[in-house]
Amino acid sequence: MNPRSKRTRFIYRLIVCLLAVYALVGWLRLQGALSYWYYFLELGLRPHPLYLLISGGLIGLGYSLALVFHLIRHRLTPLLIRVLGFGLITWIWIDRIWIAIRETFINLLLGTFLITICTICLDVLLASTLEY
Repeated sequence: MNPRSKRTRFIYRLIVCLLAVYALVGWLRLQGALSYWYYFLELGLRPHPLYLLISGGLIGLGYSLALVFHLIRHRLTPLLIRVLGFGLITWIWIDRIWIAIRETFINLLLGTFLITICTICLDVLLASTLEY
């Protein structure tokens, strides 16, 4: 067993973990919107809980699909991961800058940078190193 195959297995497992985390975050966002729908409406939450429901479902579905593609080693996996990553980064910054309230933007700025960095690492460094 050469070190290159160990490195490849490590990268493969790391991508599985990252895709699973992204998918889980999306599904939890959807579940939270469904569970607290009436509470959010009562609070007058901005944006509307439907926004949370749709965005969570799209994130969960997209990254779950990418995880399945990765596990079966589909040849379009790197492209799918890059498209999802670009879409996620674009959406999260639009969401934070124009949709969220200014205080929310400032409070979540560090988390937004971390999500952006992790997504770029997943897109550029990891997905391009494996052969499908």
